[in-house]
Amino acid sequence: MSPTLVIPVGANRIQNGMTNAFGDKVNDCVVIGGGPAGLTAAIYLARYHLSVTVFHDNSSRASSIPMSHNHAGFPDGISGTELLARMSAQAQLYGAAIRRSKIRTLHKVDNLFVAEFENGSIRSRTVLLATGVVNRRPAMPQATHDEAVARGLLRYCPVCDGFEVTDKPVGVIGTGTKGFKEAVFLRSYTKDLTLISPEGVRTHNRGHYY
Repeated sequence: MSPTLVIPVGANRIQNGMTNAFGDKVNDCVVIGGGPAGLTAAIYLARYHLSVTVFHDNSSRASSIPMSHNHAGFPDGISGTELLARMSAQAQLYGAAIRRSKIRTLHKVDNLFVAEFENGSIRSRTVLLATGVVNRRPAMPQATHDEAVARGLLRYCPVCDGFEVTDKPVGVIGTGTKGFKEAVFLRSYTKDLTLISPEGVRTHNRGHYY
């Protein structure tokens, strides 16, 4: 059964729930994942006067966003790294701890969660998993991919970035129903659109790719 978040009613703040062994200190919540979702949760939990520690391995998908213009409150845009830095600072302002370390194992001992990382372990009443998603990168050299993302030439979120490609030539890399739906969606932004299917086109009657 997956760990779930339960807010303990009337829980008291417990400072620093981290130990090198299984000590007496216990966090109210451990958040695994330091992206926008995990940090938002940490801000709310800290403002509930709960002890919370966020673990991340600096691999948030948001960190690769060169500039986002669809985030409320930033009409001139904000980069993913700056957004994460601001959210992290806000969470810490209210008492959340941010730790750059990867959780290696998670299990329960005496009705508490025990999360183990490289240099120790931490016990917590609850765990919130905010590990996000991983992009399915197209087949290209790493350096080429990273440069294209940094320049805004390669994007992974049509909903986030559709406006930026208004009336521009766009290639949608995708196969099957998913690729087709993304192309149809972006068709509302530009007429100059090409669907690129790396795996070929599957015929309905044979189920093969060509």
